[in-house]
Amino acid sequence: MGFFLVALGLLLTITFALFSLVVKVSNPYLAIVGFMILPGIFGAGLVIVPVGMLIRLLRLRRRARKHRLTFHLPRVDLNNTRTRAAVGGFLAFSIFVVLPVLAVSSYEGYHFTESTSFCGQVCHSVMEPQATAHASSPHARVTCANCHIGAGASWFVKSKVSGARQVLAVWFDTYSVPIPPAITELRPARETCETCHWPAMFYGSRYRERVYFSPDESNTRRVVRMLLKVGGADRTIGRIEGIHMHMVTSARIEYVALDSNLQHIPWVRYTGQDGQVRVYRSDGQPADAPPPPGIRREVDCMDCHNRGAHHFRSPQKAVDLALNVGWIDPTLPYVKRQAVRALLSDWKDAATAELEIPAMLAAFYEQEFPAVARERAGAVRQAGLTVAGIYRRHFFPRMRVDWRTYPENVGHLESPGCFRCHDGLHVDADGHAIGSACDSCHDFLNPAAARPDVLEIGAFRHSMPMAAHQNLRCDQCHSGGELRLCRDCHWSGDWTQYRGRGEFRTPTPWGIDAPGPE
Repeated sequence: MGFFLVALGLLLTITFALFSLVVKVSNPYLAIVGFMILPGIFGAGLVIVPVGMLIRLLRLRRRARKHRLTFHLPRVDLNNTRTRAAVGGFLAFSIFVVLPVLAVSSYEGYHFTESTSFCGQVCHSVMEPQATAHASSPHARVTCANCHIGAGASWFVKSKVSGARQVLAVWFDTYSVPIPPAITELRPARETCETCHWPAMFYGSRYRERVYFSPDESNTRRVVRMLLKVGGADRTIGRIEGIHMHMVTSARIEYVALDSNLQHIPWVRYTGQDGQVRVYRSDGQPADAPPPPGIRREVDCMDCHNRGAHHFRSPQKAVDLALNVGWIDPTLPYVKRQAVRALLSDWKDAATAELEIPAMLAAFYEQEFPAVARERAGAVRQAGLTVAGIYRRHFFPRMRVDWRTYPENVGHLESPGCFRCHDGLHVDADGHAIGSACDSCHDFLNPAAARPDVLEIGAFRHSMPMAAHQNLRCDQCHSGGELRLCRDCHWSGDWTQYRGRGEFRTPTPWGIDAPGPE
């Protein structure tokens, strides 16, 4: 049986290798057969041969007592021509056939298991959200293994042991839905991200422009311009300052989060370059009290850039982008509002959404704007197809994944992000809060009053008067779906009473009746 499996595995492996030279193997399941199963058959045969010989030896020894048999190991006399030919043939077969087949198949199998197609397409239904997001991310040409494993044998072994457990979870249908965020299991960013990105070498401010469209009839376009203070830690190229100061100096920042998405952070400890330690808390406990139970981490790249390769855009951001680049005609009345509502509808799967979303938009214009439906049918149809494409790219009902599943920590518009710590509520033993001033991280560029074509640095100008709402976090109104309106919070007729930064106590439909992130 062993020799049969060796012959079969060898024949099929060589056949697959010749096939691969003619036709590029792009199907991950075919690659599994060629790079893993067929060499496995060949290797199993090589193992079975000596195992069979050992079993035969043990049987002979048991029978020897009864039948007075004796077992002799073969005598290898290289002076004998036939023996020498047999040994030479065996060595030639091993050196020129067995070793090359095992070496090449092992090498190709190793690289295949490290490939993006293996990670994202083999367990297609489970990893579809992550694979889809990765394919259109800035890191699309970076393999999953480069970030999730990195170099070195220890993390390679750890990943394969973890991978075996995940294969069994998929096999027995015991995996989590949605897949939990991987940030607590990732290798430290200094050993992966910083092999390409070097935060200490970034310096100065970078210009950023954000384009938004209002959900009104004319889809009013608004541009927010800012200078983002990225900063750095190398005096030879710029001042030591900016956002990256969180991690590029010898100072350390640690925190405790109470949830798996690391959104609720009540405890922060800062150890300065001089060794001085400060503890900031938002849970009302004294600074010298023990840290609360939870996930404890030291700040690195991934605590802010937590979705760098798996970005799921919210309906607001995705539709704004489509309007800005012209995939959706911004002159269609109320198209921003209707597109967002279509994306927020409860579709059972992407196939249903691709059929129903264009029909939903067409029905709206036929009912509310019949002239637009007749005269601009092409623009309406294009808008429907674009919105359906957005749904397929960013919404995965089966795995319960969309922009709300994994909140993004870069910025603070649609999730707490920076305000997880910089909310003005984290104070140290002396009552000093972690800074929360806008100009700590960015300067806004606004049109000058006298000359609108000239930009000047100033405070952020909201599209509506904020009045007493200046201390609300952005995400408390900008959820990523439809904007929350005044009545969404003031629904009972009782005005919100502010007692501190970002704090309110009036009941709402979401049960917001306590201070802080809740």
